[in-house]
Amino acid sequence: MIENKIQTEVKKSRRGLPRHVKNPFLNDTNIHTKTGIRRITTGKDRLAVVNENTGEQVGHGGFFQSMEVDKTQFVKLYVDGVSAIEGLSSSGKKVFKILYLAIRDNKDTDTILMSFDIVDQEIVKISRTTYFKGMKELADKKFIAETMIQNYYFINPDYMFNGDRLTFMKTYYLKDKKAKTKENKINCQGKTQ
Repeated sequence: MIENKIQTEVKKSRRGLPRHVKNPFLNDTNIHTKTGIRRITTGKDRLAVVNENTGEQVGHGGFFQSMEVDKTQFVKLYVDGVSAIEGLSSSGKKVFKILYLAIRDNKDTDTILMSFDIVDQEIVKISRTTYFKGMKELADKKFIAETMIQNYYFINPDYMFNGDRLTFMKTYYLKDKKAKTKENKINCQGKTQ
């Protein structure tokens, strides 16, 4: 009984918030994330690479577009996060801005370093009292959760994340040799044998 009470006390922070070994939000994220398979095609406008001398189709072509974008575009703020922001107090919104900037600079991670001592006061003017009040509010509203390491917090990926919450997969398969041989005979002679 005493051991359980000691373990419970160790897992609480000075603010009385629970500390976590693993991200407590990940189970909920799996529930809220929709999964499935979607086939993406180019439609009827398929292109082929053709050898001009022989007329042989040697491959497929496509159009690719590259564009330079600002890295701030890649912090995703999800619908649950937008509605939670609306309920934040002034101190919560100031600390949320600090959290947003920290997430923007740390891609593909669910933990973030948040300490008053490293806040750039030129970007976000905030007092120590307001900072800690806002941090507690963000934890209470489930934006963040304390880790076992001081000043490190888990991010709730249902609210916001910097990186890919989705995984894209490409499948490659070999063409059946019999079908390819028959196709070659048709291309070379114009008829099947």
